[in-house]
This record gives sequence, structure tokens and C-alpha cells, in this order.
Amino acid sequence: MDKLFVYVDGGARSEPGEAGIGIAMTDADGAVVEEISRLIGRTTTEVAEYRALIEACRSALLHKPESVIFFTDNQRVANHVNGVFETREPHVKHLVEMAVGLLNQFPQWRVNYVDAKVNLRAPRLVEQAFHRTIRAQVTRERLELLLLARTAGLSEPALQKLVEYAERLEGEP
Repeated sequence: MDKLFVYVDGGARSEPGEAGIGIAMTDADGAVVEEISRLIGRTTTEVAEYRALIEACRSALLHKPESVIFFTDNQRVANHVNGVFETREPHVKHLVEMAVGLLNQFPQWRVNYVDAKVNLRAPRLVEQAFHRTIRAQVTRERLELLLLARTAGLSEPALQKLVEYAERLEGEP
């Protein structure tokens, strides 16, 4: 692959809070090559932004592009990885070092700061990760309530059988 364009974003629901990353990769013609949308656990938005760039680098390396341009709407991230200024925060410094180490594996790379209006797809992918998780939680809660309602009228022997069946299910892969 000749050239990749990679849009990255990270976000957290609170500071710190449940966080997610969004990555959209396109080729020179604008065709989508890969999209990543997932939650990464509890952290800050700042850390999520760096983790998105790091994951984007790892994924982009698999495509072996000659040139890659990363786009972020976080000017601080762009300035740190481009060496415009350094951070004094040890945890951020470590993330910057990881990102730069991965970036240096590309023959040519740039990390550009862009306005949030330009970086639309990556933030949407972050939101998708949150929505998928919320939908899964709602579905699980609905199923648990349904199970509770269905078991309310069961006799003690029937409940015992249900518990034994549930234990067998837990042991299955």
C-alpha cells in the first residue's frame, strides 16, 4: 500500500471514566481500509487520545504503507509526538515515547492537528463503542429481569434443577 490516512480519537465519559478509542483508516482514494471502535477501560480523555494513536500505529503497520498521515483533533497530542514541545508528566511521556517508537517504524509519517469538524469519523467510532456497551448492558439487564420473573413461581426442586443447569452452563466454553 502506498499511502494511508488515519483519523484517530479517544474519549472518556468522565475524568477519569470509561474510555474508548476510534480509528478510521482510508487509502489515497478515500476508501475505508479499516475501522476500530472499542472501549479501553477506565482512564482519562488525554490517555485515551494517546492510546488511540498507539493502536492506530499498530494497525497501520500491518498494512505496510510507504507513507502514513495521522489526523487528530488534539493539538497537544500532535505537538508532543512531532517534538514541538515536551511533557513533564511521566505517564504522558511514556505514551509519547511508545507512539513515536511505533511511528518511526513507518518509512514516512506525519501527525497533523485538524479541526474537530474534519475529524468526524473517529469520534463517531468512539461513540459507537459506548453505545454498543450500553445496548449490551440493557439487553443483559432485560434478560436478568425476565429470568427473575420466570423463576418467581417455581417450586424449590425446580429451582434446584435450574441452579444445577446454570452451573453446567458456566463450565461450558
